[in-house]
Amino acid sequence: MHTKALFWVRRSFWAVAIGVAVYAFSLSRAQFLAWHADALGAARLLPPYHGMGYFIQYAFVHFWLAYVLSSAVAWVFFAGAKWLNARRGGMLFELEEPYFIATGIFVSGHPAWIFYLLLVFTAYFLATLICALAYGPHTRVSFYYFWLPCAVLTVLLGAYLKQYAWYAQLLI
Repeated sequence: MHTKALFWVRRSFWAVAIGVAVYAFSLSRAQFLAWHADALGAARLLPPYHGMGYFIQYAFVHFWLAYVLSSAVAWVFFAGAKWLNARRGGMLFELEEPYFIATGIFVSGHPAWIFYLLLVFTAYFLATLICALAYGPHTRVSFYYFWLPCAVLTVLLGAYLKQYAWYAQLLI
């Protein structure tokens, strides 16, 4: 049973990664077509007036870079969670949890992954506090059910976060 769930979690992780790549590619393509259709202005930024390098750099910075950075951070957290779990004999995380952590960080993008981690730890702290008050101090709460819902909440709040100056300063 555990290996079957892990199999589907791994598949879902890679499906999300492919979905984000398709999303970034479609935004890049739409930008290219929008510039190409503007005969007087932005079309001069495309070949034959300029090399394709400018557009590739523009698309990378505006559509791909946030996910490239968040994938690097996700990989660090994934490797760290696997390493810590192996070091503790599998007592810290369920087998699927490193994939949940990496998926949440990756989908959040940069710099929303910072808000995502703060949201996860805040939700965990509040749940632990409530359970300790309700059931006693020896109650244990798992992170397992916090990783993905907090990622969805972070993605949904992404447009709302962009209006704050502290968040805008973190944008690349």
